[in-house]
Amino acid sequence: MNSIQHAQNLLSEIGWESPSDFTLLEIANYLNINIKEVPISGSQGRILINGNSAIITIDSGLTHEGKKNFVIAHEIGHFLMHKSLISIFSDTEKTLSDWHTKGPHENEANSFATELLMPFVAFKSFINKKKLSLNLIEKASEYFNTSILATFLRYVDIGDFPAMVVYMENNKIIWKKHSHDFPLTFLNIGSQVPEYTVAGDYFTRGNREEKPEKIEAIEWFANDFNIKYNKNLILWEQCYKVSSKGLISCIWTE
Repeated sequence: MNSIQHAQNLLSEIGWESPSDFTLLEIANYLNINIKEVPISGSQGRILINGNSAIITIDSGLTHEGKKNFVIAHEIGHFLMHKSLISIFSDTEKTLSDWHTKGPHENEANSFATELLMPFVAFKSFINKKKLSLNLIEKASEYFNTSILATFLRYVDIGDFPAMVVYMENNKIIWKKHSHDFPLTFLNIGSQVPEYTVAGDYFTRGNREEKPEKIEAIEWFANDFNIKYNKNLILWEQCYKVSSKGLISCIWTE
């Protein structure tokens, strides 16, 4: 059984039909998991497993409810899928924001959390044939009680319009994730963030726009072979800080 099936089975078992049916605290109680919030140094969440029960500890410094929910769902994933492997997992801001370079257990927990919080069928129905915009992502984030980043990543996976997420640290591209139909995809991992992008403006001049900005596609994708077919393509870009060093750019077509 894969991580998505684990989440779907849990939702089916408790009779989940919409996000308002159960809180993450109620789901945790159902699984005999206690949740507490205390200051944690160097971690956003951890789980201590003892047989068929567990304690999830959340950093009290986390203030965004959507982020808290993802941390809790991530730790529940460890409990259901990995308790026979190790009795304690501790997750930092990096393990919870770096979606591509961690080991399989962290990827599985992230995938589980995504399906638990934003089930495929429910999310697909919510965004069905709606053009991607920050307003749509904000509405979905509010409905599913998730962070903007987690919601945007879900849209990249199963949305109806082209989109990409780029994660950067210290002015370097660390990873990217794009929908299957995004017209330009080549970015040199480890390279410097292009200067004349919204993200580049943040790293080089300290500017961070509060709203999406239009940019020319060539600024991000000058080295993409297909840019010659998309020289006049205009993209939207919106940046979010996700850690002390990490920045996310959400990019989508007009």
